[in-house]
Parts: sequence; C-alpha cells; structure tokens
Amino acid sequence: MASGNRKVTIQLVDDGAGAGARGPQLFKGQNYEAIRTACLESGILFRDPCFSAGPGALGYDKLGPDSEKAKGVEWKRPHVNCSNLPFLGFTGVLFPQEFCAEPQFICEDMSRTDVCQGSLGNCWLLAAAASLTLYPRLLYRVVPPGQSFQDGYAGVFHFQLWQFGRWVDVVVDDRLPVREGKLMFVRSEQRNEFWAPLLEKAYAKLHGSYEVMRGGHMNEAFVDFTGGVGEVLYLRQNTPGLFAALRHALAKESLVGATALSDRGEIRTDEGLVKGHAYSVTGTNKMSLGFTKVRLLRLRNPWGRVEWSGPWSDSCPRWDMLPSEWRDALLVKKEDGEFWMELQDFLAHFNTVQICSLSPEVLGPSPAGGGWHIHTFQGRWVRGFNSGGSQPSAETFWTNPQFRLTLLEPDEEEDEDDEEGPWGGWGAAGARGPARGGRIPKCTVLLSLIQRNRRRLRAKGLTYLTVGFHVFQIPEELLGLWDSPRSRALLPRLLRADRSVFCARRDVSRRCRLPPGHYLVVPSATRVGDEADFTLRIFSERSHTAVEIDDVISADLEALEVSYKPLDLELAQLFLELAGEEEEINALQLQTLISIALEPASRANTRNPGEIGLRTCELLVQCFGHGQRLALHHFQELWGHLLVWQATFDKFDEDASGTMNSYELRLALNAAGFHLNNQLTQSLTSRYRDSRLRVDFERFVSCASRLTSIFRHCSRHLDGGEGVVCLTHKQWSEVATFS
Repeated sequence: MASGNRKVTIQLVDDGAGAGARGPQLFKGQNYEAIRTACLESGILFRDPCFSAGPGALGYDKLGPDSEKAKGVEWKRPHVNCSNLPFLGFTGVLFPQEFCAEPQFICEDMSRTDVCQGSLGNCWLLAAAASLTLYPRLLYRVVPPGQSFQDGYAGVFHFQLWQFGRWVDVVVDDRLPVREGKLMFVRSEQRNEFWAPLLEKAYAKLHGSYEVMRGGHMNEAFVDFTGGVGEVLYLRQNTPGLFAALRHALAKESLVGATALSDRGEIRTDEGLVKGHAYSVTGTNKMSLGFTKVRLLRLRNPWGRVEWSGPWSDSCPRWDMLPSEWRDALLVKKEDGEFWMELQDFLAHFNTVQICSLSPEVLGPSPAGGGWHIHTFQGRWVRGFNSGGSQPSAETFWTNPQFRLTLLEPDEEEDEDDEEGPWGGWGAAGARGPARGGRIPKCTVLLSLIQRNRRRLRAKGLTYLTVGFHVFQIPEELLGLWDSPRSRALLPRLLRADRSVFCARRDVSRRCRLPPGHYLVVPSATRVGDEADFTLRIFSERSHTAVEIDDVISADLEALEVSYKPLDLELAQLFLELAGEEEEINALQLQTLISIALEPASRANTRNPGEIGLRTCELLVQCFGHGQRLALHHFQELWGHLLVWQATFDKFDEDASGTMNSYELRLALNAAGFHLNNQLTQSLTSRYRDSRLRVDFERFVSCASRLTSIFRHCSRHLDGGEGVVCLTHKQWSEVATFS
C-alpha cells in the first residue's frame, strides 16, 4: 500500500476523569475514611478482608503455613501488645509490663533511630524508612497525619506508596504478628510507637505477604516512598567527589543508603559492620584538625544495634581531640545502631551507594521556575513479539520496544567543581551540572527503567529479570525510519550514545549527558523471550520531547473496501444451493462453502490454508453480513477480502510452513493496510498465536476480520469514511475487545 493512501486514523485521548484521577488510587478499592466511619458507627474494630491476619499473610516458604517460624504466631492489636505483653527490646532486655504506656501512632520525639529491624531480613526497606524520617515533609506523604490510637480509633490505618507512575493508598487493620511475646518484625525503639510496623504491614499487603520482602535494594523502597529516581554508584577506593555528592544529596532531601556487599549473606565483621546489609546514610560533617581535613559520614544500622567500632566510633578516643561544642553536637554515645566513620574507611568497607533523587512531584517547581519535564511510558516485553534480548548485533534486538527522545536545550554552563562528583547534575547537587566534554553543549537527562509487579510474583518462583537499556543517536535523515516495520532493518546503522548497566534489580537508572538532538531509547531484558511489565521514565529540567515508536493506529481505506469481484459461476451456484429459499447463509453454511472454495486456490499455490473454524465463520458473518446471516453480495465482498488475505499470508509465510511467527504477523498486517501501535499489536499477538507462538491462516483471517470490523465501526463517524476519530482509552477498550 502506498503511504499516500486515504486512511482512517484512531487517536487516543485522555479519559477526562478530571483532577480526581491524579489522586491516590485506592488499593483493592478500600477507602480509609469510609471504612473508619462505618466502624465507628457500628462500634467495631476493622478486620481487613483483603489481607487476613493469618498464615497466608506471613508467607509461602520459610514463613509458610507449615513452617517452623509460623508456629505459635498470634495476631494482636497494639492495645493488647502494650497492656498484656512484655516487650523484648532491641538490646534483648525484657522490659516489664509497666514500661509500656498506651500505644501511639507517632510519638512527638520520633526520630530515625525509631525503626528497628525484626527477624524478616528486610533491612533494605527499614533503612529506607529510617532515612524517610529525616524529612517530615516526605514522611507525612507516606504516613498521612491525623491517625491515632485515641481520637476516632477504629482499628484501621492507611499509608500511601508510589507504584509505577502513581500513588496508591493502602488500608490495613492494626493486628500485628506476635510470637513469644514480641513483635515478629519491625518495631520502634519507643516500644509504644507503631507507625513503622503498620507501614511494614501495608507494604506486605501491597506485595502479597511479609515473606516477599526478604532481600532487596534500598532504592526499591526509596522510590516507593517518594516516587523519585534511584541511582546506584559502585564505589572504588578513590571515587572522586563522593563526599560532596552525598552532602549535596542530603541537602536536597534525597534519600541515601549504602551496602557492604557479600556473597554469603549477612556476616558480621570484627569492626562491627555487617556485610550483605543495608545502612542508611543520615548525615555528613567536614572539619579540620590542624592541617588535616576530616570528612565524616553518619550511618545507621536498621537493627538499632551493632555499630562500627573503628576510628570515630562512639568509644573512639579521637573525639577527645575535638572542642567540646563539636563533640556535644555530633557524638551520641548510645547503642542505637548509629555511628560516624571517616570517608576512607567507608570506601574501604562499602561497595555501593544508593541515592534516590526526588521526583518533580515531590520537589515542586524547578529552581529556574520553568517546571520539570517528565514522560512516563508503560510497556511489556512479550515472548515471540518484542522481547528481543540486549545485544544490538542480534536480529531480534530491534523488535524491542523503542522510544524516541528529542533533547532541545543544553544545560547552562557552570564553573567546573572538582567536588561535584558523580551526581554533578539534577537531583543531588542541583538541577544542572557542568558540561563535561569541552565546549560541546550537553543536555542532562535521567532515564529510569522499572520492572513492574515482579516482587509479588516471588511466591510463584519468579525473580527480577536482568534488564537495562541502550541509547542510540538518530541522524536527521533517518527520523522517518519507522513508517514501515520493514525499515527496521536499517536500525543497526545507528551509533550507540550511551547505555545503562544490565542487572537483576527492579530499578535501573542512568544519568546521561548528551548533545541536543534525537535519540532512540531501547529498554530490554538480557535474554531473548523474557517476559515482564516495565515502566520507563524520562526526567529533565530542560525541555525534551519523548514518544513511543509506532504509537499510531490507522487503516488504509482500501483494506476496508475491497472492490466486488464477480464470483465464479460454480462458486455462486454453490452459495445459492446452500442458501436455499432464504437466499442467505449462516455461519455453519459459510464454513462449508469456504472449505470447498479455498481448495482450488490452495492447489494453485501448492499450499493448504487449513480449515476455517466455526467461530471464525461467525466472526466473518458479523463483520460482513447483517445479523447472523450473509446474502450473496455480502459473500462477494467477503470472498474478495479472503483472497487478499490469503495472498498476504502466503507472502509472509516465507518458509511455507503454513504459519507465521509474531514478527511476520506484524509485517503481514502492515502490508494488508493496518498500521497499529505497539500495545494493540501486542494484544493481537497474544490473542491469535498458538502455544508454539505461531499464527496459522485461520488465526490470521480472524485477526484481519476483527480489525476490519473495528475500523469500519470507527469510519462510520467520519464524512467520506476517512480522517481522524478521537476515542478515550475507555471507548477504545470497549471497541477493541479481543475476546
């Protein structure tokens, strides 16, 4: 089909749900205020039916219903915990009952030292929660204020967590797992404070159980607490600018953590550190001792105990060299899990630093006053369709999802700062960093790839895939490259401009500095055929545009209006014999007619198109007839389409196997006049391929007839049958239901 053919195009527009659509999404449809009001009116305490207090909420394996750790577990509300149970503090000391006052949601003197880890192995989550307490503005976004165990108490609480593009409001009851007289999991140093264990429960509910929280990376929780973008720096002994970057990040209210990696799980060292464990970075301090500059970092172990015992630890004599006012301001001699250590010692013992730069939504207007630029795309890798692996040299690579990014304005030049470090740009040290690379103007853009919903699939044995993305530069002369899927063969000519690491994390991010121009971002899983949902986010302070490639839905009118062709006399006579006096045939009679009529065509092409099933014939009658029957002139039109579709199928069944793979299906539909976006093509592929990921002739006919029906339906709203039809996403979903 020529590109100048007349078309009917479907443009998808926002549903117009209004400002309310920007508010938090209610998880499981549960509304906190409505539940609380109903409980108060009825005089009962809330019992959550969506996350029942029982073995299923604990886990599936080591915390499964038959596991040793699940035995003897009781679910108790904090009033019961405080009044009836002794409390085992983080130091292992058993406090008598009278030490436990009535429960509080958040105590007035709440601090970062309140979050103490239990037995779950989720230090990554709790270290992030401890960092969150440094910034009340961020904390109260996640932990909405106004909740209490006194005024208006109904046994129900709620929290707000960011999930893949929007905030989600999660409601929980306050029944917490208790074993042998103490909380099993997180608890506060102030033993009558319960916001932290309830937040942990909300996170467990969101992902299916407590056990799925075992093991993780702090950035995952950082992002869920802020909607920001997490970055990882792999440390070396001489990582330049690290101290300045951490200082600036904390000043910008970024959340910061560090990990001492281990291949053998959590191992305590002689110096009091725990390898394989996540720590919060909660402060920095730079001072001079004589002619020596001392750079200190303050870290916290989420256990609430076990501290660094080396230089600048709580008991280190070096503190005696400081003026008393400095020592009083910095040193807290207490077994609270928090300690200071010098930068060089930190580099010697820690492998990674994780920084979560806050999102535009949290940061508000940019310092320059021009507003933040962000694009968010939701996608999916599908086996046999667009999961092409991570190697650009492979033929399948270019079937991966693709996003075109245009950077319009370079950063403003700034004086070089040796201490600016690895986060010299947006989020950590300011919105614009120095333009490295000589005098060539550069644009700073932050790309973030997130695997969606994988943690909740752990109970099914699934883990995070190894994923990442490549960035290619697009020359001006190739901007129209994607008008036809065939032209994707030219894509290997593109030069790679940047790439992320490929790793088995939920979040993979990369800060790129690129000249103004056009780029292609290709997110992918490492292995061909891996399937997962993903979210791609693109951030910049300076202006940019971003679109998903193939984000067009249209059909050539010739594909919808095949001209009538006189039927062979023998075929027309056969139709009339089947139709009888009514002069119309039903789906069953059409099946008989097609099976006889297609045999001569298949012999001429030395191919057997196979049987056309009854369900497909019913679809053909709906598309080309009226009601449940076909008249002769309807069949003439249908027969013309069938011949065109058979010729198209034969053309793209290049190995004469009688089937096409998913990529060939995409090419065949395009050649037949249907130009589809990725989401629709993916839906069609999933709907019409068989268990071997192949599409036979009947499935192709069914697919093409469904598309013909959809575009005909839309063209009825246009004068002359061509132009643009605007549909909301809801309307499109109703029209294009493939069932």
